[in-house]
Amino acid sequence: MKFVSMLRRMMQGIKLRPIASYAKYRPSRSVGTRLFLMFVVSIMVFVSAVGIVSYYVSRQAIEQKVSETSYQTITQAVEKMDVVLNTYSKMSMQIMVDPNLTDWVKNYLSAPEHSYEQVQAMKNIRETLQGYTAGHNALEDIYLIPVGTNDKAFSTETTVQLSDEVKNSTWMQQVVKNQGRAVWSDTLLTGVNKSHEPTIVVSRLMTDLFAKQQKFVVVVEIHMQSLAEMFNTINMGEGTSLSLVNRNGQFIYHPDAALVTKSAPEWLVPADKEQEKWSGTEHVLSSDNTDLLKVYHESKENKWTAIGTIPVDVLVEDAEVILIVTFVSIIVAAIFAMVIGFAATRMIASPLTVLRNLMSRAADGQLTVRATVNSKDEIGELSGGFNQMMEQITELMKRTDSSARHVLDTAQQLTHASKSTGVAAEEIALATEEIAKGALSLASEAERGHDLTQQMAAQTQLVVHANEKMEQSANLVQQSSRLGASYMSSLKERTDAVEDTIRLLTNRVNELSNSTASIRNVLKVLQDMTKQTNILSLNATIEAARAGAAGRGFRVVADEIHNLADQSRQSINMVANITQRIEQEMKDTVETLHEAFPTFQLQKEAVQETDEIFKQVGQRMTDMNVHLDEVGQSVEELHRVQSVIVDAMSNVSAVSEESSATSEEVASLSQEQLNVSKQLIGLSNQLESVSNELQQSLSQFQYHSEEEQVCHL
Repeated sequence: MKFVSMLRRMMQGIKLRPIASYAKYRPSRSVGTRLFLMFVVSIMVFVSAVGIVSYYVSRQAIEQKVSETSYQTITQAVEKMDVVLNTYSKMSMQIMVDPNLTDWVKNYLSAPEHSYEQVQAMKNIRETLQGYTAGHNALEDIYLIPVGTNDKAFSTETTVQLSDEVKNSTWMQQVVKNQGRAVWSDTLLTGVNKSHEPTIVVSRLMTDLFAKQQKFVVVVEIHMQSLAEMFNTINMGEGTSLSLVNRNGQFIYHPDAALVTKSAPEWLVPADKEQEKWSGTEHVLSSDNTDLLKVYHESKENKWTAIGTIPVDVLVEDAEVILIVTFVSIIVAAIFAMVIGFAATRMIASPLTVLRNLMSRAADGQLTVRATVNSKDEIGELSGGFNQMMEQITELMKRTDSSARHVLDTAQQLTHASKSTGVAAEEIALATEEIAKGALSLASEAERGHDLTQQMAAQTQLVVHANEKMEQSANLVQQSSRLGASYMSSLKERTDAVEDTIRLLTNRVNELSNSTASIRNVLKVLQDMTKQTNILSLNATIEAARAGAAGRGFRVVADEIHNLADQSRQSINMVANITQRIEQEMKDTVETLHEAFPTFQLQKEAVQETDEIFKQVGQRMTDMNVHLDEVGQSVEELHRVQSVIVDAMSNVSAVSEESSATSEEVASLSQEQLNVSKQLIGLSNQLESVSNELQQSLSQFQYHSEEEQVCHL
């Protein structure tokens, strides 16, 4: 059977396919196409990766360099601003401690109003202030502003009446609070006198000179334009913006004057890092989603922060050239890759196409085709291997043709012998089948009897278990009955004890009631004695009154006796009330005990009846246990007999099964022999058919021709 199957598979393998199936060409599966695409894609990917990586690396390098340069620029600008602002801060200190100015101010305050001395002092004050403004074009004015009054302020030109808004402003209050330390104000859009361009001021309180006189604030007013000119000289690139904000996030300076004193956007103000200095660089997104590089540095003088923003697109403009060069390189590399791919396709794909066509012709049965080997590379080795394969296939086909003829002769002889064996095996199978049927019927009946016996034994076992459980339950009920009887006896004794206790309690309460009556009699005697004591104290008082001054001591004793009698009377009344309540409660207790006594009598009778019932239950459960023992013995005997029957049926069933199994085995072997004979006949027929098909297939191959068809590679 295996030989036939192998031969049939071989026939299916050498069936000739139409040449059209080999000639069907698909460009997507071509080796040349794949090589071409591989060259083009690999070169383009490599060039693209190198160019894009170079672009991003150069972009980051440029961005880092510009960031460092911008940070250094803004740091230098802040340091320069600190130098200028520190100059004016020191100037305010000089003005505050100027002894001449102090003297002129004292003279002004002490001189009569509108007097010559006052006018002269005011002139000297102005000249002193003008001396400080000399050579400082950035200064707008210098003021001495009185604190807490509506007096006019001194300036370099004249005295001016400042508005309450200025005197009560936040920065003025901060100046007074700082006690002589310099305070920088936010930008004043119209100046201190409300008549100038935007200015900033540094102020100090003159504290150590006028401890007992009026205080003044030194205010140095600076043009905001001077700061603007300083920041305008800073150029960090196209599209950059430079501003100045305070710790509250408000603009001190901005190129757009309308934004000064307004709150800066959240993205512009550096995050508050508690006590850390505001300084550094970071990337931010503006309100219009523009990517910006923010550089900032804080002033040491007044904690203002200079913030510069630079568009990232402007920073990396030079890197765009690298990106353009990358795209051009990709295009050039693509053209170069196409040329290399086309050349590789011509060198590799063309010889493979010739070999494919030769194999297609060989598949059609032309085993005489050969390839001419001209090259020494892998393609040449492949051509030599193809020629060697065709020669071996030709030799194999010749041998196969000879073997097919021998197989055909053997198949005819085998078919004749198989038919004779099949007839004999069929007769043996019929006889064996009849024997097996009889043995099978006997085994079936024996098995049925054995099953019934097993079921009967199982039911008997269940009865035994049920009887045992019933006996256990009866024992438990008997034990519970005995325990209940014991508890009822104990309850009966306790009920009798409670009854005796109630009787004793009733008697004692009655005796206590009698004692209470005796107490009431004693209290009555005490009340009489108290009355007599009152009478005696009254008589003593009368006698003391008669005696006059000589009986004053006797009168005091009489009063004390009278008071003692009153206290005794009150105590006796209190004891009488308590005794009366106790007597009433004892009466209520006696009535309650009399009411409860019949209930205890009924409880005692119920306990006695329950005790009798438990005793009867115990006796009946004892009788039931005796009957259960008798039933258990009968069931045990039945179980023993049933076990003997089950063993006997098991032996009969085993013998029947062995006989049936032997018969079935013989029948199976006979049937198997018959099947083998039939299969042998079928295989003989198949072998003969396959041999004929093999000869027909081999006749399609051309391997007897002496002329070989050669194709040059």
